[in-house]
Amino acid sequence: MSGRTLAGTAVKAGLLGGLAVVYVAAVGMIGSFVALNLIGEQVTMSRVLMALPAFLAGYLVARPRVQGGVVQRAATGVAVLAGTGAGVLTGAVTAAGLALAKVPSPDTVRGIFERVTPALFHTISFGQSVPTAALLLMLAGGALGGVGALLQMLPETYRRPINVALMCTLLMALLQRLIPTILIQLALKFGSASPREWSNWLYSSRFSGLTVIGSVVVFAASVAVALLWANQGPKLRARAGSLAGNRRPFVTGGAAVAILALLFVLPILSGSVVSLVLGTVGIFLLMGLGLNIVVGYAGLLDLGYVAFFAVGAYMMGVLTATGDSGSSLHPQLPFLVAIPLVMLAAAFTGVLIGAPVLRLRGDYLAIVTLGFGEIARVLAVSDLLKKYLGGPLGLYHIPQHFLGVGFNDPEKFFYLVTAFVLLALYVSWRLARSRIGRAWTAMREDEQVAEAMGISTVKYKLLAFSMGAAIGCLSGALFAVQIGSLEPLGFNIIVSITALAVIILGGMGSIPGVIVGALVLIGIPNLLDEFQAYRLLIYGGVLVGIMILRPQGLVPNTRRARELLEEEIEQDQWGKGTGGPSIDATVAVGGAGE
Repeated sequence: MSGRTLAGTAVKAGLLGGLAVVYVAAVGMIGSFVALNLIGEQVTMSRVLMALPAFLAGYLVARPRVQGGVVQRAATGVAVLAGTGAGVLTGAVTAAGLALAKVPSPDTVRGIFERVTPALFHTISFGQSVPTAALLLMLAGGALGGVGALLQMLPETYRRPINVALMCTLLMALLQRLIPTILIQLALKFGSASPREWSNWLYSSRFSGLTVIGSVVVFAASVAVALLWANQGPKLRARAGSLAGNRRPFVTGGAAVAILALLFVLPILSGSVVSLVLGTVGIFLLMGLGLNIVVGYAGLLDLGYVAFFAVGAYMMGVLTATGDSGSSLHPQLPFLVAIPLVMLAAAFTGVLIGAPVLRLRGDYLAIVTLGFGEIARVLAVSDLLKKYLGGPLGLYHIPQHFLGVGFNDPEKFFYLVTAFVLLALYVSWRLARSRIGRAWTAMREDEQVAEAMGISTVKYKLLAFSMGAAIGCLSGALFAVQIGSLEPLGFNIIVSITALAVIILGGMGSIPGVIVGALVLIGIPNLLDEFQAYRLLIYGGVLVGIMILRPQGLVPNTRRARELLEEEIEQDQWGKGTGGPSIDATVAVGGAGE
């Protein structure tokens, strides 16, 4: 890797890092999170937001690059120097934004950005004058960028455990409402006289964040577990596979029982607030599993998935609502009778939406399906269907009590949504490994070649839309049960964008990826009230970051990850004019698939 290329990358990374700090400050995120302590009383969320861009700039500058089908790394000293320069530039851009906002007149800037307050200036400038703050920002940025570059240059044996430990420590700090509650509930179960002592060593009762000792313990334990898994994980997997042999069903059954036991005790230990959040995560997980069939398996970009969510919710409301619900239809069916009818109606809707777009692909398909999603919302509020769907007022009096259980209780609703999630997971897993799943994969890779090989693309496209709709509508049906009423404003394009963000973040075509994406995008923001106002901003930032840094997702499908790497190498070779894949490129691809 040439020095000029590395220098150019450092300048770009530094500029982007500085602009990121200025942006999150201008929209108010830094000012809003001053009181959110993560570790001790000094490491707050606002300071993490200020430090993270410089650290990431150095980390990304030093990462290896594929050029001409060959992975190239810079020398350690040069990479650290480039990372330090990127961090210094990040601090310089931040200082320039501070000067531009403060020197002329703070009131002028505040007239445009109302979140730019004197308290924000004090936080970014460390309570110092602008020249002193600029020097401090550049020194701190350079140090953070150098540390990030040095971490990137470490051997993978050490770099991966440290990365895992940093993420685990940050996650534990963010989950300061969940983990202490679980520890206190465990203490009560074991009859402890002072249950709060179980969590006080880990989380402070004064400022809620991790204690310094607790953060050190979490970091060290995460490093130890990651190192142990890196050394013994492959051996344990191989040994487990050899021991299973004919007893594989027994081993699989044991793992399933352990997971079910964990899901059973989780709401009991976490309490009603966290159970409510987990129920919402389950609803979006169902939606993500349905959309994953359409987008991840079949490669059909659908931006109107909210239509199936709305069909499930309104069908459940119409079929089960009692009394004056806003609809003239009152079949008052039991829940277990209504669910199959809802799925059939959603599958039929999927076929209706899929039939007109059979010849469309990519962006064109996305735009048309987006239109169908808006049509569903307009129909819900129209006078044409007001008699049946309640119009702008929506539906109400949707039963939350059936089978002798009141599912308005968050803990009991969690069990209900978990049962449907497990069913959807099993169906998705079986579909991915069936002939239908292989046909979808062939369509996703190259539709024309798949059709030439005898695959009926019309049949399998319609099947993807109908199966995705049948699973996704369950999220709408359970949403209606959870809320007990419906209003059309809740069925907008943001629902489709959120579901798509879940599978992109986790990894398209990956069932574990969808689970991780739902937990990260839905669970964590819901557990932290401070993030509610910035939910869409976080979604946008996450999508941009994941597409640039890890387009295959956090937990990618192995085949999908290999395809993306092959495409990257081929495009790089085409740009260099080197022709077909080389031996080095083949080796790189093989390593990525392991």
